[in-house]
Amino acid sequence: MKILFLYRYGILGGVCTQLFHRLLHIPKDLDIDIHCGFKSDHGVQKMLSPHATLHFGLDENTTTGFLRTNDFDIIVIIDTEEYIRAVREIDTGATTIIEVHTSIEKNLEYLTRLQEGDVDVFTTVSEYMVERIKHHRSDVVSNCEIIKFENVLDTELFKVSDIQAEGPPVVLWVGKIDDHKDWQAFMNISSIIHKQLPEVEFWIVGGQTCPEGLSQKVFERAEELEIIHRFRWFDRIENEMMPAFISLVRARRGINLVTSHGESFGMSVLEVLLTECPVVSSNVGALREVAPEGIFFKLYELGDLKTAASMCTELLEDGDEFDNALTALDGIRDELVKLYDSANRSKEYWSLLKELYERNKK
Repeated sequence: MKILFLYRYGILGGVCTQLFHRLLHIPKDLDIDIHCGFKSDHGVQKMLSPHATLHFGLDENTTTGFLRTNDFDIIVIIDTEEYIRAVREIDTGATTIIEVHTSIEKNLEYLTRLQEGDVDVFTTVSEYMVERIKHHRSDVVSNCEIIKFENVLDTELFKVSDIQAEGPPVVLWVGKIDDHKDWQAFMNISSIIHKQLPEVEFWIVGGQTCPEGLSQKVFERAEELEIIHRFRWFDRIENEMMPAFISLVRARRGINLVTSHGESFGMSVLEVLLTECPVVSSNVGALREVAPEGIFFKLYELGDLKTAASMCTELLEDGDEFDNALTALDGIRDELVKLYDSANRSKEYWSLLKELYERNKK
């Protein structure tokens, strides 16, 4: 079985991390030849090249030429319209899967332009995204099956470390410095918390590629809100170091605050929960699907900053509340491992592709 994955952005982000986990756990008894195509390489070659044949420089025209000289049994196109157009030009005979990850509405508009024969099956990562596909896809592909297959991660990596730490509690925020993740809401909620709990620190992780002008705005906003002396910004932490970092926040009796406007899955939330640190999150997208809501995973309505701050404060100042959250996290971890462990779930993914291929051959 020869499979081609096509994704425009060869970056070390969520999509390529999912590809990496899948490739790492291909069943030994499965005869499979994996190829991945990208427009350009922004660090993905080092990650994926030991596990698949990689092709760079693929735009719409070069992809058409590539498919004329290479046959595949399955073609998986991930959120890239130009590759859909390229495959449309060739009678590949392959099972074509469109894999949808983006939750940004304008980036889902390509689904409205799908033509008959463009797709055999959709795959996506949550029930929320199943509904977004149904909403956006064109009528001519409305009968195509949509299969949910959740994201996976290394649950052996993301587990709590026994770290001894001193210092005040921390409110941790992880993400790009943009309107979608809503760094400004984080700052405003931090200001509310600070007025009640002046010792709490506020940490941002992410934003390595943040423009200098926007970086300045972040620090200026921290000054305006009078939290600058409690504010820290880590522009990048390597993935393998995140569990220890989250464990440090937990050891400081801190929490993770999420202010996102929409998530197709919620990988960073899952990483924090598996590392047994409480989360307070906006109730958007697929976030409520990641884990059951409870004392360790509190959800507030987007824009309700006072409620968000109150939920954070309850965990930060009430020792019993925090301890109960940790106990609940310890109790639910095995269930989360079963649902999302990359070693086991990735094998199920390859079985799914094999089933789809064999069904399409009939």
